[in-house]
Amino acid sequence: MDQKVTINRRLVGCLALAFLVGAVVSFFREGDSVNMWQSICTRVGVVLGALWLALPKDGTLGKWAEVSMTKLLVIVLALIVVVRAPQRYVPILLAVAAAGRYLRPPDKPRPPREFN
Repeated sequence: MDQKVTINRRLVGCLALAFLVGAVVSFFREGDSVNMWQSICTRVGVVLGALWLALPKDGTLGKWAEVSMTKLLVIVLALIVVVRAPQRYVPILLAVAAAGRYLRPPDKPRPPREFN
């Protein structure tokens, strides 16, 4: 599966800005349904803004393209477990992260660079 995914970063940014402007405009209106639209526009605008910030400028997915489905599944499951009972699982997660950090093999030394 060697395909390049391109995402229009400018479009994502414009949509985020449009939703946030819609949230600000609905802030000055009154009514029951306005609160619903304000919350929708705010949440979608914030998420699209975060996506816009996370996207690289050249249009590729960058380092996220190298993440395997197994690693992604482990990350999502760990987040779900920690959110459900943080008092119980945060210390365990920190201990596993520290063990993984200190027990990994050392980095290989790089050969010296030659400058012309």
